[in-house]
Amino acid sequence: MTKKNDWPQQLSPEELAEWRRRFAEANRVNVFCHCRQCDEEWVASRKEACHHCGSLNVEAIACWQFPDG
Repeated sequence: MTKKNDWPQQLSPEELAEWRRRFAEANRVNVFCHCRQCDEEWVASRKEACHHCGSLNVEAIACWQFPDG
């Protein structure tokens, strides 16, 4: 049994699909990388080895998670 959602619909199905597409694109091309070994930081399209020291111990966070400003 599924629960009925009583919240008003915020987006049309087309708008929601477009939002999801843009969200996926933002995740795909904007990744903040932080090297845990040398503390180097950069933005890339995906998690990758550190350009400074070559370490693979890299934290990758989607940039959309950071507030603007």
